[in-house]
Amino acid sequence: MAVPLLAGCGDGGPRTVIVEGTVKCGGETVESGQIRFVPTGDTPGSTNVSEIVAGRYRVEARGGVPVGKYRVEITAEKKTGRQIIGDNGLEPAMVDETVSLAPPEYGGPKSTLTAEITPKSDGRLDFDLPKR
Repeated sequence: MAVPLLAGCGDGGPRTVIVEGTVKCGGETVESGQIRFVPTGDTPGSTNVSEIVAGRYRVEARGGVPVGKYRVEITAEKKTGRQIIGDNGLEPAMVDETVSLAPPEYGGPKSTLTAEITPKSDGRLDFDLPKR
């Protein structure tokens, strides 16, 4: 799936666009997760990352995402309602247990999701992944 997005002009750097949208799994809003736009081919820049909160994300750091082609990686989580012992690096503490909603093939370097950001698109990019 490739979706074109709107680009703006900067101060001589690559043209960028603020990218935002929604993320669902099987039609269900994703509570939390992360979305990454990883440049492919000749696309300039580094990976652009945003947290997914209540099904929404917005990538606006450094003026947005440079015009080009991207592999999109999405991790999606849902709270189970249980508490587990977690490790925050300092001492164990009780944290909300979460489960992954999206199939693993969408969350890493082998993701098949793609997007193309072009100068004539509107910056909106929504995803509805199949459930795991």
